[in-house]
Amino acid sequence: MRLSISKALALGIVALQVITVCVILASSYLSTEQVLIGHAQQLMRNLSREVIDRSEEFLAPARSAVSLTGRLAHHQVVSSEKPDEMEQYFFDQLILHPHIAGIYYGNLEGGFHFVRRSTGEAAYQIKRVLEGPQGRLVSNRWFGDDHRLIKEEVDPSDLYDPRTRPWFRKAIAEEHQIWTDPYLFFTSNTPGITVASPVIAKSGDVLGVVGVDIDLSSLSDFLGFLELSEHASALILNNNGDVIAHRRNGQLYIEDPHSGVRRLIHIDEVKSDAARAAVKSLGKQPGWYVLNTAMNTSFEHDDKVYQAVFTPFSDNWPWLLGIYVPEDDFLTEIKENRKLNILLALAITLVSVIIGVMFARSLSRPILSLQKSVNAVRNGELQVDIDKPNSMFSDIEETTTAFSNMIAFLKDNQEKNHQLTKQLSQQGHFMEAVLAAIDDGVVVCDVDGKLIYSSRVVMRLRGLSEDERLERFDDVPFKLFAADGKTLLSKDEWPIYRALAEEIISQEEVIIESALGVRKHLLISGKAIFDKNGEKLGAYISMHPHR
Repeated sequence: MRLSISKALALGIVALQVITVCVILASSYLSTEQVLIGHAQQLMRNLSREVIDRSEEFLAPARSAVSLTGRLAHHQVVSSEKPDEMEQYFFDQLILHPHIAGIYYGNLEGGFHFVRRSTGEAAYQIKRVLEGPQGRLVSNRWFGDDHRLIKEEVDPSDLYDPRTRPWFRKAIAEEHQIWTDPYLFFTSNTPGITVASPVIAKSGDVLGVVGVDIDLSSLSDFLGFLELSEHASALILNNNGDVIAHRRNGQLYIEDPHSGVRRLIHIDEVKSDAARAAVKSLGKQPGWYVLNTAMNTSFEHDDKVYQAVFTPFSDNWPWLLGIYVPEDDFLTEIKENRKLNILLALAITLVSVIIGVMFARSLSRPILSLQKSVNAVRNGELQVDIDKPNSMFSDIEETTTAFSNMIAFLKDNQEKNHQLTKQLSQQGHFMEAVLAAIDDGVVVCDVDGKLIYSSRVVMRLRGLSEDERLERFDDVPFKLFAADGKTLLSKDEWPIYRALAEEIISQEEVIIESALGVRKHLLISGKAIFDKNGEKLGAYISMHPHR
């Protein structure tokens, strides 16, 4: 279907306006959305790094306490032989580091000294297990905040042996400081870990193991203070899938109904569907929740898109911190603003339609007149009369005048080009006749080595007919030899290419062997050709027979 200019202009203006508005709205929305999401992801990364730094600072005193205690025991400042001094030292460590739940020392004979925080009336408990000639003695003492002794008792039924505990065995076996996997403390039902280190005597013998218990319940408190968005949540996950801390889950342990043993909940047992979906977005199986660096993911849950970031702790703790947030927390205002922009765009489009129709009508009439003249010129008709209609648009009148002047200019140039072509043809024939009359052979090439001219003498030297035309100097299988007639010249040694490389050649003797095997001695001169601005145009050589 063919359209008139007015209709085409009106439709074109409206379409262009609609497309422009839509593109701007879409680009603005998408770019703003991506910027906000990118900013949110970076904020989540920074926040997760801050939480991990605080968590590691929370755990660092335990490592320092174990290292210090091990060194003191190594120098026998702290030892089972001085139980009161050792336990007092443990007391001081608990006061100094509020996050330490307990500190203890077990030796190879089964002796055990344990100072831990308690609940209820007593603030601290000291447990002492002694193995001696008179048998086994287990005593417990409870103290208040003021270190006042509240209660003391002996428990002959207590069969606790530190040598059977996993932390003791692992530290002895690995012979260096170790960290246990998170587990539930029996008394408080809160998650915790143990850092332990073997105590080595000056003689190199292992004396025992010193350990520190750390209550990890405060990590959930850290996550509770995340200032990201209203619906943001976070968790800390062990690499085996156990949940160490969770911002919104509450209880972090379950009890086996048969054995009564409490354990940390697994990620598959968490009540939060969003938490399970977030961990699933990692694409990893339990036991392989290991990352080398922070990883951003996204997932859908309850018809909402979430952004998540998972950040690994240091090598000492094979844990992941995960933070996940609904995208709507960042994009709600953008979506509301988008609706307003769409309504505004529709209003602008309507106004544009009205203006476009009026504009198209006033513009189409003079353009149609000009179109007829353009079609005539396009068909090669320079003898045309151009109408100059009055128009409210100065640009149209100026265009019509310019087009008329262009026609006159084309007519003049057409005549000049005809005369110049005739003149150049005459000059070309004259120069070709002059060069053909010269006895010396002449070869001219451009800056790319393409043959521009080769005189008849040169063609005969090559063993070719005088009328044959070549594009490059080396298109025919002829050979060039040095003056001794034995040394075959390589292409880089040919005079034409040396001259093109700006070497000046003067009366140099060479031997040419034509395609028919005929040899002739030549004297060759040549050099590069430059224009008046010093730009290289090509090169030439001249040659004449010698001997």
